[in-house]
Amino acid sequence: MKIFYFMGRNSQTKSGVSWKTWKIERQGRRVCVWWGPVSVIQRQVAPTGKLQTKCWRFPSASAAVAFEAARIRSKLAGGYERKPKWRS
Repeated sequence: MKIFYFMGRNSQTKSGVSWKTWKIERQGRRVCVWWGPVSVIQRQVAPTGKLQTKCWRFPSASAAVAFEAARIRSKLAGGYERKPKWRS
């Protein structure tokens, strides 16, 4: 499973920032994605509630690999990072 984090400004929260997580996992022809808000509690990332999920099944494993790579590229382009900034 590959896990990515996003921290952005959010004027609606007390701290002024918003944390999100995005996870992707590929098993053969199946790709599953989980996403949602998280909190940082004592330097540990914990989901704020239940993460949303979506799964896809592809006709071949190579199509699943290509889809996974495209989704990861789009998240990296959108500001998500593999490690949170405070752990870098």
